[in-house]
Amino acid sequence: MWFSHKIGVPAAHRVLVTSVSALVAVALAFGTGLAVAAAAHSAAPVKEVSDPQPGPTTGSTPAPSSTPTTTTTPVKVRPPKPASRTNKARNVPEFPRDTHHGRRIVYDKALMTVWVMGERDQVIGRYPVVGRFDRPVMGTYRIFSKSKVAYNPNSKVTFKHMMRFTYGPDTKSPIGLHAIPRYYDGTAMHSVKQLGLAIAAGGCVRLSEEAAAAIYKWAKVGDRVIVLPSP
Repeated sequence: MWFSHKIGVPAAHRVLVTSVSALVAVALAFGTGLAVAAAAHSAAPVKEVSDPQPGPTTGSTPAPSSTPTTTTTPVKVRPPKPASRTNKARNVPEFPRDTHHGRRIVYDKALMTVWVMGERDQVIGRYPVVGRFDRPVMGTYRIFSKSKVAYNPNSKVTFKHMMRFTYGPDTKSPIGLHAIPRYYDGTAMHSVKQLGLAIAAGGCVRLSEEAAAAIYKWAKVGDRVIVLPSP
């Protein structure tokens, strides 16, 4: 006789099997997740991080400025025009037209102007004068005497700050630089406004009182006096 018997499984055993099955499922799920994450990680591109570079400054950078080309217009030097008895010289230069150097006094008869020059050829003073074209003749002279006040009894005049450097060709009277002559009553022989004209009669070189005093203080006996030619 055949018997049909259904073997029963205890409840504790069924619980254990169920727990093992659950653990296996979790392990499989966890392993699948790691595999997916690893695959995702390996598939993601690697982003390189380089050293930070300075960004552009705000605003526009001005173009380097170029130095403008300066065009210098040459100064036109006008030639001097000589003086006369009625007109003063024009375009009188800053420096005298002689070829000498060093300490000296330069008398330009054509321009009726006197320059006082220092040791280094610097202009110490430049003054208009009254003189005459024919005397003294051009050449190099030296101051041989000085007098704060001098007299001419024939003309009845006085000269202040007289600096003698030569003699007249006919009278042998001293010729020098001095202030505008004054008559014995104190009247000036001519005005300061006439300085620069060739109106002298005796041959001396007449200056304003201020100019004569300044040159007299500066000048020494033995200093050169350069007389340039007439026009």
